[in-house]
Amino acid sequence: MFTKLSIRRALALPLALMTCLPLFAACSDDTDTPSGGDTTAPKYVIGVIPFSDTAAEQIEWNNYLNDYVAAALNVEFKFVPAPGTDSDAAVRGVEELKLAGCQGILGVVDTVAAIEKANELGMWYVRGGGLSTQENYDAVKDLPYYLGTMGPSLEDEYAAGYSAAQYFVANGSKDILVYGALLGLSIPSDMHVQRFYGIRDALIEAGAVYTEPTSGSVVLGPGIGEFATGTSGLNISTIYGLAGYEAIDPTFNERFTAAVSGKSFDTILMSAEGSQDVNTLLSGVGITGARMNEVGAFTPTAQASFEAGILQYLVGKYPSSMGPSVVALINAIDGHADVVKAADGTGSRLQGPFWNAGSLEEFNERMALDAVANPAFNKEIMENYIVRLHPDVTRETFAEFAALDYDALAKLHK
Repeated sequence: MFTKLSIRRALALPLALMTCLPLFAACSDDTDTPSGGDTTAPKYVIGVIPFSDTAAEQIEWNNYLNDYVAAALNVEFKFVPAPGTDSDAAVRGVEELKLAGCQGILGVVDTVAAIEKANELGMWYVRGGGLSTQENYDAVKDLPYYLGTMGPSLEDEYAAGYSAAQYFVANGSKDILVYGALLGLSIPSDMHVQRFYGIRDALIEAGAVYTEPTSGSVVLGPGIGEFATGTSGLNISTIYGLAGYEAIDPTFNERFTAAVSGKSFDTILMSAEGSQDVNTLLSGVGITGARMNEVGAFTPTAQASFEAGILQYLVGKYPSSMGPSVVALINAIDGHADVVKAADGTGSRLQGPFWNAGSLEEFNERMALDAVANPAFNKEIMENYIVRLHPDVTRETFAEFAALDYDALAKLHK
């Protein structure tokens, strides 16, 4: 039975009210696959396994699915609580979604056991929001019901951190706090690791000296690497952990206060979202006016940070970036998984790029393209890549669809 979501921020309330409905509501049975070219839309039932119940990024993805895609493509979405790093919870989520009548799963988590369970139950599975690690991908790529991954690659994650550090150093940053997100904990996150490595390498190129931890690992903890000025003239401090997620990192606030007290910073280089949480912690010890970046998402929370002058550079995903993942599942449910999978029949690794914004004006310009009523990946664009409607869709054209960037999408909306 679907349970109520745990709400930590007021922003999460509308989503929670929607998703607190019983998971096992009656599902439509009219899911027969129509013949090629038939424009009659069948009813699809797709499950969603989120990475968080309260993160602004996941909330915006869920709103896009519920408030736009559901009606546009005749999809009923079923949600289960985020399993976090609990493999057993992820597997239970798959089992619940199967019982709820779901034909496929859009998983924003990358749990091998959950993907294996979906395959065992005959449910299509696509990992949306980012590419899996090579290890996780190799473990499931040959499963017949595994479609693959869609979203920014780990190389994109590295570039996001690198470009942010480059941007601020080029714009005069001198006293820098590097916020390493999940690094140093027992719960590593490959995307945060790659973003940190991008930040690290850009600062080294600027003349800073970085010393790897002498014990442990920056990824698995407890080792923590350190920066020295070198020839850069940069004063760099580092904090590892995750602000705003006390359940995962209960000692973060204490460690953060100890790391920043008595110092001053003009820039916070972040390998995650959370600029408002970090700004609140800084204000608590009298540090104000620092410029920040986020590697996160285009959300109302990020917009508020831009408007408050906290956030000055954003690399992130956006609400309708889940569109290609939904179309992938629709094609597979219709019997056309071949246009989504790789040529050898394994799961694909389709890259979907980040968007960037270096000002509130750029942020608003990009979000105007992803409006609630007419998102970047809208009904017209998505339907062009549904094989049932357009039998000429190929593996190559579908990959191009998944890789559409901001400029390409903007042209399609003209």
